[in-house]
Amino acid sequence: MALLLSNIRRAWHYKFWQRQTAGYLRIYEKNNKLPNNEMIGYVLNDKHPKTIRVACDRYMWVMRYKKAFRFTKKIWAHDEHSECRVGDVVRVQPLGYRLGPWKTYVLVRVLHREPRDDELAPRGSEKRNLLLPRSTEESAG
Repeated sequence: MALLLSNIRRAWHYKFWQRQTAGYLRIYEKNNKLPNNEMIGYVLNDKHPKTIRVACDRYMWVMRYKKAFRFTKKIWAHDEHSECRVGDVVRVQPLGYRLGPWKTYVLVRVLHREPRDDELAPRGSEKRNLLLPRSTEESAG
């Protein structure tokens, strides 16, 4: 039953993509030294306008266990053109200053777009904004 559930994913979760792509991303980061503290990660959340939540992986060698471990850091990044969706693999870099209380990174580029059934489906933030005017019309009418 567990195998059947793993094949049929009802909702996107970043841990699934971490397990699937860990080797590729680790080799990419090893071979291509990223400048300016840039990081690669998965978009977890696109529900805020011009903002994305990214899970970035770092691999550190731990001497005690003689093994490389993955550490995940979830950060807020500025997405000026609102081009990212949940599941995309992106490259982000630190701004050097903060945009708001949490946003300290900016999107550099989208490395991989998650294939979707409906390419024209709105982002999480657009869905929410589309729902807001309807509720005001109902209360006015």
